[in-house]
Amino acid sequence: MATIYYERFDVEEGGRLVGAHVYHKASCPPMRSRGIFMCGVAAPTGLCEIERIDAPFHVLLFILDGSAELFEGEAVWQVGPGQFGVLPRGGQRGFRRVGEAALPHVWFLLRDDPRWDFMDRSTPWIGNSQDGALLWDAVSLFQREACRQNAGESDALVIPALDLVSQLLERTLGVFRPQEGWAARLQALFDAIAREPAADWPVPRLATLLGVTPSHLHRLCRSQLGQPPGQLVFAARMQAAKTRLLQGERVSEVAHAVGYQEIASFSRRFRAHFGINPSEMQPRQN
Repeated sequence: MATIYYERFDVEEGGRLVGAHVYHKASCPPMRSRGIFMCGVAAPTGLCEIERIDAPFHVLLFILDGSAELFEGEAVWQVGPGQFGVLPRGGQRGFRRVGEAALPHVWFLLRDDPRWDFMDRSTPWIGNSQDGALLWDAVSLFQREACRQNAGESDALVIPALDLVSQLLERTLGVFRPQEGWAARLQALFDAIAREPAADWPVPRLATLLGVTPSHLHRLCRSQLGQPPGQLVFAARMQAAKTRLLQGERVSEVAHAVGYQEIASFSRRFRAHFGINPSEMQPRQN
């Protein structure tokens, strides 16, 4: 069921945007998997005031120059160059250009996605970032490549451009994520893999289960557990195999139990990991 929300636009000048739905001009549906509903750049010099009621997405604005206000009722928050402003989902909130200077800014509408839960506060809020110009360039490139793809040009680089935007955004906002509990959440994730080592565990699936992007999962695994996620999955499977072998299970049974169809392939990987053949790990029969 579609979510109903209300928008008020008092804008004399437009900008360039990309949206996740086919009716957006330009459009790029893969934005959804990156947690982005729409994004764009604008540099209004005239009237610019936008307000939303019960929006199901977070509004994120990076200010390059000039000055803006976030507002909620009578309360206002000033945002200037080198800062970004967040209008959390829901409520009745908006932003406006203030002063005489132009307001070049990059904006994002971020979907109600677990990776953005840290943005969901009770009021609008402000952060500091010097990445506004980088995001402006990346979103501008993405918009142009999306237009090329929408026009049917086969050499459009829309997915690499989208990934650049997504990775820059993740890096910029990463310092504002609460870091407490990541080690425990990662350990719980890999404990689940250890319980079902034969299941398919691609990195995108792991990232979805944790509510982050694959690139952010890679950084988390490196910083918290010392290895990239693919190696951690492999290590969990090898540890599960070792446990089964020590319990006396046959090598062929263990190989299948941890996701290998070929016993020879399993044996090579096991020896590379532990330095001995799987059969040498089994208890000796008296």
